[in-house]
Amino acid sequence: MQNLLYGLASIFLIICFSGTHAEAGELSEEDVAFFYKVENDTAKSRKAVRTLSKTIRQLNATSKNETLEKYAAALYAFSDSILFRGDRELQQVRKDMSDPDIVEQIVDLNNALVSDDEFEWDNVDVEVFDELDNILLEFSNSENYVSPEEIYNTLDLLKTEGAESIASVEDPIDDPVEYTADSSDFVMRTQTMYLKGNAEVEFGEQKLNSGSIEMNFVTHIVKAQGIKDSTGHVVEKPVFVDGQSTFNANQMIYNYETGKGLIKGIVTEESDGIITSQLVKKTAGEEMYMSDNVYTTCRLEHPHFGFKTQKLKVVPEKNIVSGPFLVELNESPLPLGFFFGIFPATTNNTSGFIMPTYGESTDRGFYLRDGGVFLALTDYFNLQVLGSAYTLGGWGVRTQSQYRKRYAFSGSFGFDYINNLFQENDGSVSTQTDYSIRWTHSQESKKNSRFSANVNIANSDYNRNNSQNPNDYLQSSMNSSVSYSNSFAVGNVNFSTTAQTRYQQNVQTGEATLAPEASLNMARARPFKTLFKKSNPISEIGITYNMSARGEMTNKLGTNKLPFDVVGADNTDDDGLGEDGKYPDLLANLGDYSDQFRWGVTHDIPVSTQMKVLKYFTLSPSFSYKEYWHPVSYDYTYLESENAVLVDTTNELTRYSEYRTSVGFNTNMFMFYNMKGGSIIRHTIQPSISYNFNPDFGDPTFDYYQWVQTNESNTNGTKVFRSQGGLVGAPNGARSQALSFSINNILELKSGRKGEDGKAKKTMILNNLNMSSGYDFERDSLNWSDINAGFRTTLLKKVDVSVNSRWDPYRYIAQDTQYDEELGKEVVTSQYKSKFLLAETNGGLAQLSNLTVAVGTRLQPKGSKEKKEKKLDEMEPRNEMERQMLDEMRRNPDLYMDFDIPWSLSLNYSLNYSKLGLAEPTVTQTLTFSGDLSLTPKWKVAFRSGYDFKLGSFSYTSLDLTRDLHCWQLTANWIPFGPRQSYNITIAVKAAMLQDLKWEKRNSWIDRNDRFQ
Repeated sequence: MQNLLYGLASIFLIICFSGTHAEAGELSEEDVAFFYKVENDTAKSRKAVRTLSKTIRQLNATSKNETLEKYAAALYAFSDSILFRGDRELQQVRKDMSDPDIVEQIVDLNNALVSDDEFEWDNVDVEVFDELDNILLEFSNSENYVSPEEIYNTLDLLKTEGAESIASVEDPIDDPVEYTADSSDFVMRTQTMYLKGNAEVEFGEQKLNSGSIEMNFVTHIVKAQGIKDSTGHVVEKPVFVDGQSTFNANQMIYNYETGKGLIKGIVTEESDGIITSQLVKKTAGEEMYMSDNVYTTCRLEHPHFGFKTQKLKVVPEKNIVSGPFLVELNESPLPLGFFFGIFPATTNNTSGFIMPTYGESTDRGFYLRDGGVFLALTDYFNLQVLGSAYTLGGWGVRTQSQYRKRYAFSGSFGFDYINNLFQENDGSVSTQTDYSIRWTHSQESKKNSRFSANVNIANSDYNRNNSQNPNDYLQSSMNSSVSYSNSFAVGNVNFSTTAQTRYQQNVQTGEATLAPEASLNMARARPFKTLFKKSNPISEIGITYNMSARGEMTNKLGTNKLPFDVVGADNTDDDGLGEDGKYPDLLANLGDYSDQFRWGVTHDIPVSTQMKVLKYFTLSPSFSYKEYWHPVSYDYTYLESENAVLVDTTNELTRYSEYRTSVGFNTNMFMFYNMKGGSIIRHTIQPSISYNFNPDFGDPTFDYYQWVQTNESNTNGTKVFRSQGGLVGAPNGARSQALSFSINNILELKSGRKGEDGKAKKTMILNNLNMSSGYDFERDSLNWSDINAGFRTTLLKKVDVSVNSRWDPYRYIAQDTQYDEELGKEVVTSQYKSKFLLAETNGGLAQLSNLTVAVGTRLQPKGSKEKKEKKLDEMEPRNEMERQMLDEMRRNPDLYMDFDIPWSLSLNYSLNYSKLGLAEPTVTQTLTFSGDLSLTPKWKVAFRSGYDFKLGSFSYTSLDLTRDLHCWQLTANWIPFGPRQSYNITIAVKAAMLQDLKWEKRNSWIDRNDRFQ
């Protein structure tokens, strides 16, 4: 064995440090990989530079600094450049800029420019400007060239002093007033221009369109109003554009030099809101003061709702402040309002209060639930803190935080702690403390490492006591993981390593498992490839290496228990299950389960090659060496006086090794069937045979197993592994020579007609039809393995069908029977599998022991899926909240209610049949269905349910009704029966900024005392 290990180590060194050989004029695999890597890095660098150019232009929108304009233009020219053959200068610049470190510096510079954090700007690597200077030298002439020192000083002044510090002094002559109209008249004496019909005036970034414009070049005052058409209606009313703001008005007076003005009958948009005002005073700054106003998010000329107020102050991209206001419905005031109002008018995150919901719970009392604050702490991080209080004394705190840094990472973290006090039916009060921890983290791949997290941990009663989401009722388990992965190379060999911690939890029973893991994997390497010009069995020899270290802790006792009574141990069947039918919380009692922690390590080194035999067949021999490392080993001694086994434990690392060999033989055969019209059916047959051999590592010479008598009746003894109950397994305790064989079939149809693209259409008739079995030569009986057979296909391009079955070739013999009153016949209660084949006793080839059938389809009008995805892709979020909602809908398109799709229906049927020998079969059949239907262009109903044929009852059922009310939306949810029977009716404003403006009526299971049903 030592020689074998030395040989493998020598081969590993050859792999790591052997060179790559290629003939002259040929491209090696490394050359090709490097070529594509350079191309990808070039695209990344141009994308980063384009983003930087756009950022500089946005920052320079108000200051109009000439240095920044020149710099941004040169960067954009590089990002938009086209590389022609022979343009070696540009090719060299692209190659230089493709360096990953430079790309990272550019991304960091862009992030620092858009950030409000001064610390980020102070930590910018100034060498990035020297790298970008290569672009300036290539894409700007001597007049437009900007040196690295000049651009850094300009940006530093912008970041530290503000946009005004670098603003260019504009000369009125350099920015003249331009105007056009159907007719014009200039009065020299008053220096006034009169424009009529489709009049348009531009002064800088400001533009005014109107039917009639009067412009005085001395006072710099512009007057605009609409004109009457032949019917007496006023048309071509003034439309004023100031940067990104647009104002629709009846009349306006504006001084284009001071920026002040008066506007009558204005309609303007701020964030999601629309303001209609009779008179507006525009200041020289950004603020506007308005009188006689209506604020709404409805985009109709006569809005469905609004807030009527006499005084309003608007600060663009900040907020809208009003005096006393009343709520209007269809332009009719309601006796609802307040003394003042503050409405957000920004596309960025802003802090604010979250109003609680109120109501009554039969077992917790009256409540105020989920009220608190939202804190926009930075551009990258926010925090939401919600609290709940009940009159019986219960309380709870929920926190949720989201963080995001562009081009780097994003995630969210949440923690809930709830102290519930329940009044029971007998009047007593019980206490239940619940908690929930949630964490998601993802990052863009940076070089070769990646860190991710998806954590969802809660105590087993959390969903039952606190969740208002009916889908949580269907959740049977929670799975969490935190992982880090990295890849690297040693010589010419690629390695990858992963560290991960998993937490798995059964919600119903509370059983939980905490499992840390680490692995090191070597990609398949061929050490002898460079020694031969052509492929042969030696050059195709490949070696891989896999190391896996695992640990595990659980709150279910006895997972590492020995399968017999042990002297001095608790030999009962108690597995730690509490009186309430649940296991204690693992995380809350982590110290109590430290003795349940198990760990182990495995090392696996497979070696394989392949070769062609008789031209059409592939022969694949392989050899595998594996080691199991356990932290303890046992020595067993049976004590007749105790009728139990005395176990002597050795706490030291114990290594067990095994090796096995196999050879595979497979091929592909093709048959073609010609059909009418020129169509062809191709039948692919894939037979495979493999032989596997492993020695008997239960032989006493290895000392891996020990024969031990376990009780007074077990006189022959039982073979027990020296590290029985270990986590990572054991070498095979019996000699095995097994022959496995399988055959797979694939049917494809190639149409005789060509499509619009000129290619023949291919259709998969049968995805696979397979059968497999095996024979073990070493067994003294029951040599044949079960026969597995199944197929998978898609009918009419819509219906997915999957069938899998297992067949037992041996005969069963009954030992005991009992009369079953429900079935009205004798049933077998005890049996054993004999060594006789069914074929030998005229019982057929084999009997069906298991069958699973799955049939599923999703029906909807043609193109509906693509249409929905296109709509989601075209949506542009206007603020951070909409961005988060849109990201969630793109990840789960079913959350998006599309009224343009008239209907959809999903059907899934499953059948499971199992029968062991002569026992009565067990059959389960379920049908689940869901879908939606647009009753009208504004009404949509959705449903979800299922039917259990064995129980003869419906499973979880819910009905949803949605009505599009233009700027409002009505939603109703009804769960008609079952433990989560409830209803919820909500009428709410669609706009995210007014999400708390809603009416809600609900009857939820969470507020009833039947939550334990």
